[in-house]
Amino acid sequence: KIQAIHDAGITGEGVTIAVLDAGLSPDVATLQGADIEVRQLDQCPDPITRAEDGFEALKHGTSATSLIVGNGTSASGSGPVGLAPGSRVLYYGVLQESCEVKSIAAALDDAVAQGADIVSMSGGYGRLADELSEGTVDSVAAALRAGVMIVTALPNSDSTSIPELMTVNGVVNVAAVDGAAQPATQRDGSSMTNADVDVVAPGIDVAGLGWDGTWGMSAWSGTSASTPVVAGLLALAKEKWPGATSSQLLQSLIRNTGSEPHELEWSDTIGHGVVNATRLLEEDPAQYPDENPLFKDGQAPTFDEVYSAPESSAPDAADAQNGTGPGALPWVLAGGGAVVVVVAVTLIVVIRTRRGHGGMGGDDVA
Repeated sequence: KIQAIHDAGITGEGVTIAVLDAGLSPDVATLQGADIEVRQLDQCPDPITRAEDGFEALKHGTSATSLIVGNGTSASGSGPVGLAPGSRVLYYGVLQESCEVKSIAAALDDAVAQGADIVSMSGGYGRLADELSEGTVDSVAAALRAGVMIVTALPNSDSTSIPELMTVNGVVNVAAVDGAAQPATQRDGSSMTNADVDVVAPGIDVAGLGWDGTWGMSAWSGTSASTPVVAGLLALAKEKWPGATSSQLLQSLIRNTGSEPHELEWSDTIGHGVVNATRLLEEDPAQYPDENPLFKDGQAPTFDEVYSAPESSAPDAADAQNGTGPGALPWVLAGGGAVVVVVAVTLIVVIRTRRGHGGMGGDDVA
C-alpha cells in the first residue's frame, strides 16, 4: 500500500538517507528528479565515472538507490518505485574495488556531519567474526549518538566472512522474504537462519535496473534489495512522526511487523517479523520506550558506550595512517561477488550535486 501512502503526502520529504554502495548511474530515467548528492571519498573511485565497467559495476548501487527514490520509470517504460521518493540521498561509493574497511567509517562520519537521518548499506567489507574494525565501531557509536538509524544487509548464504556492520550493536540487520512473505532459503533449499537478524523485508524478485544488461526494469534478489526497502520505510515514518526519536522509530519498526498486532517476538529466520508500512505509520512511536532495542550482550559498542559516554572524537587519524585492523579480506556485496581491497580511504574531498529530470530503466543474488 505504498502508493496510497504517497498519495496521502508521505514521501520521505525532509529526510536524508545516506546510501553506502558501489557504482551509481544517476542519469538513468528512474533517478531523474531525485535529490542525489554524491560524496566523493579520498582515494576511492568516483562512483559515477565508471561507465567503462558497464552494468556490472553500476547495477547494484543504482538498483538500491532506485528502491529509495526511484520515479517508477525506466528505459523499458515502467521502473522501480522508490519507497521514499521525496527524501534526499547522500551517496557514498564505499563498496568499490579500491576502497577498504576504513572508508565505511569515513562515510559514516561524513554522513553524520551532512545531517543524515538514516544510513542504508546493502553490503560491506567481508571480515571474520573477531576482526571488527575499532574505527567502524567508533563511527557507528557516534552516528547512533547523533540519532542516525543504520540499516544493513545480512549475508544471503552461510559464509566464513560476514559484512562489516552485522555484529555491530544498534544497527538494523535485514534479511529477505519473497512475495508470499516466506524467508529466503539457501541454494540447497535449507532455511536461512542468522542470530543477528532484526527484521525481514521484500527482497526476492524485486524491481531493479541493469540485471538484464539494460537500464530497463529487471528483477534482482537478496538482502541488498530488502535493505533499502527498510531504510525507505523508516524515512516515511520519520516524516509522519517528526517528534519521535530514532530509538522510538526503531522500537516501532520491530513491534509493528506482520499484519496483526502482536507481542514483541523474535526468531532466527525472520527476526522480529516482516516490516509493515501501514502499521508503522499508523502507530504513534511516542508510546514506545526511548531506547534503542537492537543491542545484544557481547557485541560492540555497548549501550553505555553510545548513550552514556561523552561524545567521542573522530576515529584516530594515526590508526588510519598505520593501517591497523583487517585489510586482507575482500569487499562483498551482501552475498554477491568479491573484489580485491587495495587502498585505505580517510578523507572527504569532492562533492557532486543532484541530477536533473529525464527518462530510463534485476535476477541475481546481491
